[in-house]
Amino acid sequence: MPLKGYTSDCGRNDARIISRDRNSQRHHCGINKYGAYVTHYRIDGVVIVKGKKCDFLLINEDKKTAYLIEIKGADLSEAARQLAGTEEALSEQLSGYSVHYRIVASKCKTQEIETASFKKFRLRWGRRLKYETGRIEEEI
Repeated sequence: MPLKGYTSDCGRNDARIISRDRNSQRHHCGINKYGAYVTHYRIDGVVIVKGKKCDFLLINEDKKTAYLIEIKGADLSEAARQLAGTEEALSEQLSGYSVHYRIVASKCKTQEIETASFKKFRLRWGRRLKYETGRIEEEI
């Protein structure tokens, strides 16, 4: 179900949903190949104004999948903490959805990927976590 009290930033059956911060080339592109019912929200500063939060939430309402999306510089551990904080804050609204985590960074340095903090998130989330440099494009 769409987030109560908030209007989706995309059309109900949009074919491509772009999550991008202002003045940034980094982005996540959700491809809605089959015209599913989708919703898209800016989380940071709109839905959640305090605490650790990610930038966007993209939901495929038909498949019951939610994508928490963080557009970040290079601090992958901080990005993962923001994703986890958002999931916790929206746990009631995301109940019943399969939650996936996306980090689009400007740099994914080996030393950052291999930190104990980020490894913890990688192990916990497994294949539900995807992180790339510059952009992520995927079918939702």
